[in-house]
Amino acid sequence: MTKIAERDTFLVEKAKSLVANLRARAKETDEIRRIPEATMDELKEAGLFKLLRPQIYGGYQTSMRTYSDVIIEISRGCASTGWILSLCAIRELMVAESFTEKTHLEIFGENEDNVLFAGVYEPRKCIARKVDGGYLIEEGFWMFCSGSLHATWGYFGMAITDDEGKLVDQALMTLPFDELEIMDDWHTMGLRGTGSNSVKMKNVFIPDHRVVSFAEVLNGQFKSDHFRDIPLYNTALFPALALSLGLPGVGLVKAALEFFQEVLPNRKAAHIGVEYLKDSSTLHSLLADAALKIDTASMHYYQVADELDKWAASGKFMEPHARVKALADIGYANQVSKEALDILMLASGSGFVYEGHPLQRIFRDFWTLYSHRTLSPMITKENYGRVLAGLESNALRY
Repeated sequence: MTKIAERDTFLVEKAKSLVANLRARAKETDEIRRIPEATMDELKEAGLFKLLRPQIYGGYQTSMRTYSDVIIEISRGCASTGWILSLCAIRELMVAESFTEKTHLEIFGENEDNVLFAGVYEPRKCIARKVDGGYLIEEGFWMFCSGSLHATWGYFGMAITDDEGKLVDQALMTLPFDELEIMDDWHTMGLRGTGSNSVKMKNVFIPDHRVVSFAEVLNGQFKSDHFRDIPLYNTALFPALALSLGLPGVGLVKAALEFFQEVLPNRKAAHIGVEYLKDSSTLHSLLADAALKIDTASMHYYQVADELDKWAASGKFMEPHARVKALADIGYANQVSKEALDILMLASGSGFVYEGHPLQRIFRDFWTLYSHRTLSPMITKENYGRVLAGLESNALRY
């Protein structure tokens, strides 16, 4: 086994070792609406936030495949924790690819161990004005900023307009998180522990070197010239971002299947001709269907991760057709994950309606994730179908 393979195996095993603690803290995580500090300490000690960070800044610089393995394992323990790790880690890839060495040194130069990213690329409101040396954000507002309560640096999308107010470009900016105001508005049905609060800024200056074109980044025109010889930092960004949103879902449904199997031996049956549910032939078929759908979802997610790694290693940026296909794989994996969970929920009976039942938490967390527009099975399949029919994708980003 190579040193890289040993390192990647070590990281995945560290993730597995945290599952029991994460499950024990799941209730607390929901109640405090953030990741407990004990969990944050464990994730940081294991180095899991640095999976995709460049080695020169203290990271592991792993592959998208290893990243996927780790996120699925952590999400088996706690969906909110898996979501935060997934998004915070993928932001390391985004920042590494998108910005210049000057920006990186500013971010990581003083205390690289303290750096943690949160951000949203779609503003609900952003009034930006070009000034000498950069941009003045007169007023900005972004919802769904997962990890806002833990972040030290942020990235955010903003519109670049001309003197007539016409949209010229969509940009990405990065800034210290203490220049933003965090709103306490994350009161939700699911993924309660992610602390995905809205954030806002007022009259904040962003220097030019911390602003890049999002359109250029999505098409592989990265500003990180010092990383061009490292395959990972040629990864197609938007499919990678979409993958980060979907992976916690398959970890969730794996946890649902595990819980179902754990309690099955002692489950009494009613009205189906057997004393115990485990002896029901109907249950056997349902259980097999659920397990196979989970396998199907996993295969599609891993196919995306492997394709991202393959294209990045090839020296060519991932072609548009392949990116649209990757998004369809992600949407389809999201769909079959839901189908697997539907089966398990129905097969389990109505006990999950009680507060604190593990399947209820899984159900709430999964539906919150499942409804994310980027993961839409309908939208992603439609766009892939258009490409297969010889048409252009309707997607704004891919």
